[in-house]
Amino acid sequence: MTKSSTATDRRADILAATIRVLARDGLAATTTRKIATEAGVNQATLRYYFGSKDDLLFAVLQAMMQNTGEIVQKAVQPGEQPAALIRQSLTAFWSHVESSPELQVMQYELTLYALRNPASAWLAKEQYDGYCALVENLFQYYFEQASVISATPLPTLARFTVAGIDGLILQFVSDHNSERARRDLNTLIQAVLALIGIS
Repeated sequence: MTKSSTATDRRADILAATIRVLARDGLAATTTRKIATEAGVNQATLRYYFGSKDDLLFAVLQAMMQNTGEIVQKAVQPGEQPAALIRQSLTAFWSHVESSPELQVMQYELTLYALRNPASAWLAKEQYDGYCALVENLFQYYFEQASVISATPLPTLARFTVAGIDGLILQFVSDHNSERARRDLNTLIQAVLALIGIS
């Protein structure tokens, strides 16, 4: 194993430990000491790899966005039409939400933390800009593959989709009503397809 791959692995281990602690204990109870203990490193190593607390939290948000993209990409079937791809993507993501609601709560805590701290407000903006960009890029790829032109501009469509999913997640983590959430997800999918101009 090379030195660079060891460093990459160590960073990934610390990041995974941070996510575990945040999801398990919540942001308020999470300390760098807890994270270091969970990762099996000392606090100096933690600072070496991530610097400030905000840098570490930003890395967590980036990891969550990357994970979302991977979940969606694994779910879609090559050669399908955009309507099917969108349905597969959003349904796969929703299955992830239902299986790990604590990760969704963690992300909302990070958003509120950022908004409550003016010096960290950029984290919240980066979070939502990142998710909207992820959805927009996926839609653009789906449409280009099928030579489809959306009736609604892609940035607007992406923001609408993220806003809809966001609302469904908040309701779900509040009451865990899976049956209703899946019905509402289907309604959101139909609305997205209508805005595109396909069915």
